Amino acid sequence: MKLMVAFASPKRSAKVVELAAQHARVQDAEVILVRVVPDPETLGVVAQLVASKRPQDKAETQIEEVVGQLKAQGINASGMVKVGAVAKTIVKTSQELGADLLYVGSSTVESKPFYLTVNDPIVHYLVDHCPISLCIVRHSAGKEQDLES
Repeated sequence: MKLMVAFASPKRSAKVVELAAQHARVQDAEVILVRVVPDPETLGVVAQLVASKRPQDKAETQIEEVVGQLKAQGINASGMVKVGAVAKTIVKTSQELGADLLYVGSSTVESKPFYLTVNDPIVHYLVDHCPISLCIVRHSAGKEQDLES
C-alpha cells in the first residue's frame, strides 16, 4: 500500500506526516512525501524575473530530513519535489505513483463549521478532483501563525 503525503514544510506538515506514519506502521505501507513548488512561469513576469532554484533546494532538503526521520522509525519512506500548479500536480503525482491514499493538511477555519472554503483552495480542489481517497488533517486552532516556515 502507498500512502502519499502532500508536504508543505516540516512544521506545517508535522501532524499530517505523523498520522501517515502511524497508519503506515499498522498497514506496513510505504509513505511518499511530495512537495510541489509553484512554477514561476505560471505566476507572472515578476515571479519569473526573481525566480531562483532556492525554493526547490530548500524543499528537497526538508523532504530529505523528514524522510530520514521516518526511516529512523522503521518506516519505508521516500520523497520528491515537483514544480507546477500545486493542486493539479498533487493529483497527477498521486495517479503516477499509484497511491492508495492521499494525506493533506487543511487550514483551521474557526468561523466556519465546514472545512471547504475559499480560504483553503488546494484542499477544496483535491476534494473535487482527486481520484483517490483523502485523509484531511486539520491544523490546531490558533497555531496557524506558528506554521509559516
